[in-house]
Amino acid sequence: MSGFRGSVVLLCCQVALLCAFAGCAPIRLIADHDEQVVQMASEIHWKIEAQLVFLERHIDAEAGKYEYSTDFYDEIRVDLRSLRVRAAAQPKNEIAVQQVDLLLQNVALMEQMHQQGISANDLAPLRSAFETAVTAILKLELAKKRGVK
Repeated sequence: MSGFRGSVVLLCCQVALLCAFAGCAPIRLIADHDEQVVQMASEIHWKIEAQLVFLERHIDAEAGKYEYSTDFYDEIRVDLRSLRVRAAAQPKNEIAVQQVDLLLQNVALMEQMHQQGISANDLAPLRSAFETAVTAILKLELAKKRGVK
């Protein structure tokens, strides 16, 4: 009986230690902060803002036509897809991936509007949508940096 009792005591001690160590382990509800995501999102915002400023100046000119902006749309999609891949590579980062997907949708909408003949009145709502989407990505990453989980 003593051998059995000793085994039970040893097992209880092992379970208690395991629980104690498990209790000390942090529970991750979201991915860690990624400074590269912050940098990439900021650069993407800069490129989009530069395109919007260009369109404000040239909306009614030949240079403001869609045909002269295809390189912008191609480049911004490449940048956003690269950002999406980086965000998706981290476990528990689904929110960031969804935010990048929203940004991709906004770019597709802007391109469609541009193809159909974008107007000066379209630029302010587009700017607001892009600023909101990029700000959400940056706020999420900065919250991760502060340790807000």
